[in-house]
Amino acid sequence: MKRICSVLIFILISSFTFAETETKRDELIIVIPGDVKRDYELFLDGRNPIEITDYSGLESRRDVVEVILIQQALVLGGISDPIRFIVASSHARIIKQVHSGTALMSGNSIWYDLLNDRDLLYVSEAVIEKGQFEAGLYTILENQKTLSAKSLLDVRSLTAVSSKAWIIDWQTLNSMKMSSLINTVKWSSMVKMVAKGRADFLLAPFQPSKDMSFSPEGVHLVPVQNIKIGLQGTRHFAVSKRHPKGKEAIKALDAGILLLKEQGIINKAYSESGFFNEAVKDWKKII
Repeated sequence: MKRICSVLIFILISSFTFAETETKRDELIIVIPGDVKRDYELFLDGRNPIEITDYSGLESRRDVVEVILIQQALVLGGISDPIRFIVASSHARIIKQVHSGTALMSGNSIWYDLLNDRDLLYVSEAVIEKGQFEAGLYTILENQKTLSAKSLLDVRSLTAVSSKAWIIDWQTLNSMKMSSLINTVKWSSMVKMVAKGRADFLLAPFQPSKDMSFSPEGVHLVPVQNIKIGLQGTRHFAVSKRHPKGKEAIKALDAGILLLKEQGIINKAYSESGFFNEAVKDWKKII
């Protein structure tokens, strides 16, 4: 850990010295959602992202620490050009910016199965491995049958609701061999179906509240206790093949990711941000 931090600081100082002798260098454009940019800036609070070693704190979450990790990986891989963030309001618009080369890369990880335009995209080393992205089975307090589930066999007898557009969620639920699986487009519709008893549960990340409950659309949802699922996919950063620095960037990014993994920094960041939830560490993973 100390060795990686020292290398990061050395590279950073060296890059600043070099920048003084250069004329203006091209900025590297990274595209992220607007809410992530806001929370990232709140989290940094004026600090240098390359020097971050504690990933906990105000506004910390998976998306925020990924924006920090991608910059640290690039520096470790040998790229220290200035970075400018642009925002996009949806996954489709983020990918469009990367496809066109307007943005060099995405600042948040994306499911591998959604990165299928390999003529336009480089795909980085995985930052989240298969099964590491854990989710809870969320239901209403009145649904005691669902809340009493203890095993995959119990869960199979229930009715789940999700969206075919959420490819990894849908694939994971299908792999569980559910007896009933409802498809709907909108998140709000999923919540209402669970509230009305048309579906028994939906999948959601474990929440940061004390009991991990939350209230989307005004419906109080709680996780089924002591069981969890690991979504069956890996997550990666997308780098543009159309951007003039795309090839250089993917090499640096992959090298940096491997170094961060080797030192345990990626796991540390996800743990301290709450994404790897300590409260459910010992819960049974049914898939």
